[in-house]
Amino acid sequence: MSRRGLVLSLPFVLATLLIGQTQPSSPGDSQDNYLAEAAVVEQMSTKVVFDNDGNFTREQISRVRVQSDAGVQQWGLLRFPFQSSTQTVEIDFVRVHKADGSTVATPEDNIQDLDSEITRSAPFYSDLREKHVAVRGLGRATSSSTRRAGAAPSR
Repeated sequence: MSRRGLVLSLPFVLATLLIGQTQPSSPGDSQDNYLAEAAVVEQMSTKVVFDNDGNFTREQISRVRVQSDAGVQQWGLLRFPFQSSTQTVEIDFVRVHKADGSTVATPEDNIQDLDSEITRSAPFYSDLREKHVAVRGLGRATSSSTRRAGAAPSR
């Protein structure tokens, strides 16, 4: 019996922040519009490459400016869901750029591979997993992270 790797929609934890929060503004006051926000997504991009053998690679890059303690709470633990039977997740780096110009890198031992929360209530979904990253040094700073996931080839 053959299985095909599927590209699932990217349920990125932070995508819901962007829905309904865009407002038309004049170029002069765009910076002032976001001063009251807990965090501002400065960059979020996704690149997906499909290979002829059924593999794919998805790379996500995000940069977020954290402006308050609520932003630290919201972005202090990053979650990357994936399906363990067909996908792997490699987190290349998570960095925090401080206001004084210093950079704090989150070490690999801050990354945990855990069962997804749905697995506890519905064991049928036991191949759903999450990588959790406790972001080191996060405060009122700019943080940058990347994620790469690949699917198993179709056989």
